[in-house]
Amino acid sequence: MARRLKVSLPTLTAWMDRWTEFPVAQRGRNGASYGFDAEAVFAFLAQRQEEEARATAGRDEQLMALQLSFDALLPAPDPVQSAGRRLSTKEEIELWKLRDLKRKEAERSGKLVIAQEVQQMFETAFARLSRDATSFIRRLGQREGWPDSQMRAVEGQFADMQRQSVKDALAILDTDPDTDERQLNLT
Repeated sequence: MARRLKVSLPTLTAWMDRWTEFPVAQRGRNGASYGFDAEAVFAFLAQRQEEEARATAGRDEQLMALQLSFDALLPAPDPVQSAGRRLSTKEEIELWKLRDLKRKEAERSGKLVIAQEVQQMFETAFARLSRDATSFIRRLGQREGWPDSQMRAVEGQFADMQRQSVKDALAILDTDPDTDERQLNLT
């Protein structure tokens, strides 16, 4: 199967570990090879590729929205001073440079984070944790000889715990910080 897909055996193994629903016709064991339905594998991988393309397109839209919201967070400096005189081009450039330095320092010190990046990191971490835990439960059940009904029950209980944990984490993140904590004066 790896040869037909033009990938290495470790890549094929990683895919089977990554996606518990990877179409395997017959599980391999000592002395017996894995069996695959090639059409099902190709269809499955095509579907994953399509999902990744949709996710990438969605990420591009999110990046554009992030850029727009960042511009709203850090508005352009006012070229008119309080004394009523207009800033020179050189002064405006210096003001923009100062604004950029303050933004970079705020990011470096952790006072300013890109919400989408943090959200994406959490989503990736929770997805990987979920996948690894589910895979662990399945392997443990197989090793211990659990019947499928018991394995599904344990997986269901784990999924319920996950949903509650995510709900609790979102509730914590949903609390509204003080206005002073959200303000970042970069001008």
